[in-house]
Amino acid sequence: MPESRFPPVELPDSPVARDLQRLCLSLEGAWEDYPWGDVVYKVGSKMFAALGVTGALTGLTVKATLEDQDALVQLPHIEKARYVGKHGWITVTIADAATLEHARDLIEESYRLVRGARRRV
Repeated sequence: MPESRFPPVELPDSPVARDLQRLCLSLEGAWEDYPWGDVVYKVGSKMFAALGVTGALTGLTVKATLEDQDALVQLPHIEKARYVGKHGWITVTIADAATLEHARDLIEESYRLVRGARRRV
């Protein structure tokens, strides 16, 4: 795994943040980076998830297809990501167990999209 060129960013002291970190790092070839002061998870050189951590966990940003993005942003806990939303990225607000579980599913799908694996029908 590549090493970050940036100084590490500490995760908030949050069970949710630690859970998402464990999930991201459990995916084959995944590693943690800190390019703009957030914790970012990459496979190879490509980002598949970012945790907004300005003092506390503020959200999760992941990749989706443009079609999936159109449907997902209809949910109250999901919006187009700032700056990169036009490319399918979404930001998830995690407020409870249901949104956490949805976030976990979205991380795995983002990883598959970024890594280049095809969905199994």
